[in-house]
Amino acid sequence: MTAMTVGLQHIMREAGQLYEAVQSKTPGDSLTQNVDALPAIGAEMLISGHALELMDGDASHVPLVWIQAVLDKLTEKLGDKRVYVLSVLGLQSSGKSTLLNTMFGVQFAVSTGRCTRGAFMQLLKVDSDTRDELGYDFLLIVDSEGLRSPELSTKTGLTHDNELATFIIGIGDMTVINIMGENPSEMQEILQICVQAFLRMKQVQFKPSCVFVHQNVAEASAGDNNMEGRRRLQEKLDEMARMAADEEEVDGVFSFSDIIKFDMETQVFYFKNLLEGDPPMAAPNPSYSQNVQELKSKLLSVTKWQTGRQFPLLSQFKSRVTDLWNALLKENFVFSFRNTMEMAVYSDLEDKYVQWSWELRKHTLETQNTMHNKIGSNLIQNVSYAELAKNFQEVYIQIKSNIETYFKENKNAEILVKWKANIEKRFESLKNELVEETHKKCQDLIAIKKCRLEQDRKRSKYEAELLQASKALASTLKEQQLNDSEVEGEFDKHWVKWITKVAGDQPPEEPVNVKAPLERVLLSRFKKQPDIMRKIDENEKFRFQKTKHVSLKERFMSWLLREENVEECAEELRNNVSQTANTYIREKENQQADFSENFIYELLTEIESSVAKYEEDESIKFTQEFRVDLSIDVCLRSVERFQKMHENFKKVSNPVTYLQSKRDQYLQMFKNYWKGASSVKIFASFLFKCMHPAIRQAVNDKTYLQIANAIKSENPAFSGNRLNLENHIMRHLANEENFKLFEQYIGQPKMYFERFIAEQVEKFCKDAKRLIEMLHENLEELKVYILCVSTEVCNEVNDKHGNASMWLDRFCKKLGGCMVIQRDDLKSIENEDICDVVFLKDMMAKSLEENAETENAEATDLIVRKVKEILFRQFGGCWAKCPFCKVVCTNTISGHSTKHNVMFHRSVALGHWKWHETDTFNVDFCSSLVSSDVLFSHDNNWTPYKSYQDAGDPFDKWSITAEGSEQRYWKWFICKFQKDWEKKCGLKFAGRGKIPEEWRKFNKDQVLSELK
Repeated sequence: MTAMTVGLQHIMREAGQLYEAVQSKTPGDSLTQNVDALPAIGAEMLISGHALELMDGDASHVPLVWIQAVLDKLTEKLGDKRVYVLSVLGLQSSGKSTLLNTMFGVQFAVSTGRCTRGAFMQLLKVDSDTRDELGYDFLLIVDSEGLRSPELSTKTGLTHDNELATFIIGIGDMTVINIMGENPSEMQEILQICVQAFLRMKQVQFKPSCVFVHQNVAEASAGDNNMEGRRRLQEKLDEMARMAADEEEVDGVFSFSDIIKFDMETQVFYFKNLLEGDPPMAAPNPSYSQNVQELKSKLLSVTKWQTGRQFPLLSQFKSRVTDLWNALLKENFVFSFRNTMEMAVYSDLEDKYVQWSWELRKHTLETQNTMHNKIGSNLIQNVSYAELAKNFQEVYIQIKSNIETYFKENKNAEILVKWKANIEKRFESLKNELVEETHKKCQDLIAIKKCRLEQDRKRSKYEAELLQASKALASTLKEQQLNDSEVEGEFDKHWVKWITKVAGDQPPEEPVNVKAPLERVLLSRFKKQPDIMRKIDENEKFRFQKTKHVSLKERFMSWLLREENVEECAEELRNNVSQTANTYIREKENQQADFSENFIYELLTEIESSVAKYEEDESIKFTQEFRVDLSIDVCLRSVERFQKMHENFKKVSNPVTYLQSKRDQYLQMFKNYWKGASSVKIFASFLFKCMHPAIRQAVNDKTYLQIANAIKSENPAFSGNRLNLENHIMRHLANEENFKLFEQYIGQPKMYFERFIAEQVEKFCKDAKRLIEMLHENLEELKVYILCVSTEVCNEVNDKHGNASMWLDRFCKKLGGCMVIQRDDLKSIENEDICDVVFLKDMMAKSLEENAETENAEATDLIVRKVKEILFRQFGGCWAKCPFCKVVCTNTISGHSTKHNVMFHRSVALGHWKWHETDTFNVDFCSSLVSSDVLFSHDNNWTPYKSYQDAGDPFDKWSITAEGSEQRYWKWFICKFQKDWEKKCGLKFAGRGKIPEEWRKFNKDQVLSELK
């Protein structure tokens, strides 16, 4: 009769199947039934207090699409409320449903034998007066079918019971484990299943709780017998914990308390029998109801005895059900579990980390600009680390407060807490790294400044002498009737005499050939290398040779045997090293430093570090000869830039060269003297001609930071974390449909990221109108500030009856923080008469207007380059590549302590993997392979993909989840560029590696829709 009964659950089950069938239809199917109202009916049932089937008891299946839709509707109607999920588990006919019915007044089916099939959930509303105290809005009760059902065979029943227990314990915040009596064999059966389920939850970082209920315990077992019962239960639990740990191959588990927090004294309940006497005349036992009431109070007040307990939102419960069931469908639950809620929360956390790190990095850039200006203006001669750390502290504390607020007030705070310590540690490390970087830059600038002190002193002396001679000549020529060209001719005659005199004062200089000391350093560094002299003298272009340059690690022998793969690694490393060298030399160029042999030693150290890091990441070993050849190539290609650096330094530091560069400026001053211009006009004109380069630099410095900020805010590719940026790169590649670009992206992702960032910055800056507007706005703002300072200084000097020297002292000091303005460069005008303060103010405004233009092609190029560097550093993150498919770890946090991870892996064909002793690709995805029994070769051994972490480095540094989602994007790519990829790798998509026909159905629009 039971099998023939039709209940409400059967009707709703059919409704669910109908809904899932319609939802699974593909575009073009003739199904037109509108089933959208069905989930709303299921939600109304739950709201009305009816039970809804969560797991189909006949098929042992959770209809996820249907359950998700019902829970979505429930969330829509009630809001995303907190829900306390209470589940019950026990052997068949142990009184589970009766216990829930008595405890909460619900009506789960009860009868002799198997009355509950599958699992049912029922929603109970918490009274508004007690919600805040209890910590949840609704109580969701989950009743499950009994374990060890006689209807199921032993083998099938064991698997079924393990999966059911894992699911029921996993979805519950609290599980009531119901045991009928204290029969040792029955206890062992239920405990073995439950303990294994709890161990699985521990492995996937779920933290459910439980209480044990012993029903049908005699009255006499109150006192000492209860203590003995608890002792036996503790022993059994510890024994089952060790057995489960052995079965699941988990180390470090010796007792039940190693799996979950459990108090034997307060979380074990003993119940008398429900009925008093012998059936059918047995009356209900009042003690049973008292026992149930005690248990109910304990369960509902869980927040009082479990501090910090957080209950999931309805949306989180939906994700938990989905993740658990999907993982249970796989062969290895722990390995296959993919916590989508955690992944979403962590992705949001990464977005926030990008924002926080950008705020700190932006402050760093602003501080570096300010310190550069002050050092350049001779306002400070020393910068201590402590001072810089204090400068960063205010911003750091504010951002730390924002981090604390985020972790505390976020609705997913209980999930976020596990990453809090790591984020705080990484953020502190970032702060220390940026302080250290700023301190080093300051020290380098101060060192360069000290080296130029004597040169600057001589230069100022010559300028003062030149100005006095110019004044004297102008006075002499005033009485003569000369035109402009004649005056300029007279100036040129005397200019040659002046410059000749200055040149005669300079000691003779021998030209420095940068190549000679560079070769000397290389010979010293690599003196043990055979043919080192010949290699340096011949200066041949670096050519990679596999036999000379690579020592293959056996673990990667199967992949690296192909010449193309080895060359690809070498080319990627060579590009990385070249990029590192370019960055290093550019920093020295920006410092306007003179060439030093130390630069070569530092450059060689940078090269060695880059090679060592690449070897560690890619598990490939390059020979010493490779290091030598690469170092020689990079250093010799740097000779020209180092030579130019030296020549530029000499040009700037040589008084003759410097004065020659100022010839037009002195000519103009000479003409002003000759025409009888006022001292105020001459003073203002000379001052702003000297300030012009500094004004332009200050405007550029502010503009590049604004542009970087604007791109981050306005360009969707830069508005999130690395995963978001990668999705935009993939969209760009798909739209371009250029195999060469794909090839670079797959083989040299770091270089392509930099290329993409550069293209986006250049695209932004091509909007000349906007760039000019930014430059003009910053220029106008700076002009207003300069004029305000000028007015303020004029008033101060006028009140104190000061002179031009006092005016210049105060003016330079006040402006020294926002631009480089050296007081010593203005000594030639410090004796001018500037008594007319009102006229000085007017002339300052006029001269500033005449001399303050900023936009030119050189400035634009510099701004673009600077913005590229800023954004690339901001989005650099982790560059580790999956050892199978070569996808790059998307973690925005460089040096993250967690395992490398990506949202989606690719076909291992993109990592050049092939089937053993064939020339055919393996087209499977990593996420599929790691749940299979397929083997891969390394270190002359074969390892199952599902145990890939046992293969050691670099496999054990990755977490590859075995789940079914595979991006269509890379399937489309393989189909689109099949011939190109076959030609590149020398392998075929044939035989076991044939491209599935289903892949060829995907079009570009479909694959791009996945990246939104």
